[in-house]
Amino acid sequence: MTNYLSPTQIKRLVHQRENKPKTPKYENHKVVIDGEKVADSKHEYNRLTELQILARSGEIKDLQTQVRYKLIPAQKICGVKVRGTDYVADFVYWTKDDQFVCEDAKGHKTADYIIKRKLMKLIHGIDVVEV
Repeated sequence: MTNYLSPTQIKRLVHQRENKPKTPKYENHKVVIDGEKVADSKHEYNRLTELQILARSGEIKDLQTQVRYKLIPAQKICGVKVRGTDYVADFVYWTKDDQFVCEDAKGHKTADYIIKRKLMKLIHGIDVVEV
């Protein structure tokens, strides 16, 4: 004996799936202020507010967020175009001693992140500081 779903049951299942809120993969929650995304996690938002205070006090300068670095350009592999790989730094800034700092607010280190961190050092000569 086979069981089939009625059209009503199918509609109900589809509706439940569509209206189910997506849970973040790493349990992070985006910070939204005035309808605009400010940070990808509460941890990143807290670090951003700390850095903004340091920038106002003159301890750091030229604070930038979400800075993109090209690691591997787009290319053709076996005749198929494959997109490139970028690393997006959460924060970059200069200290008052003129040292460049590239930070990543990490809650969970993925395998992709570890490889990209190594490529940042190899290609751009930049050490990524995890906070």
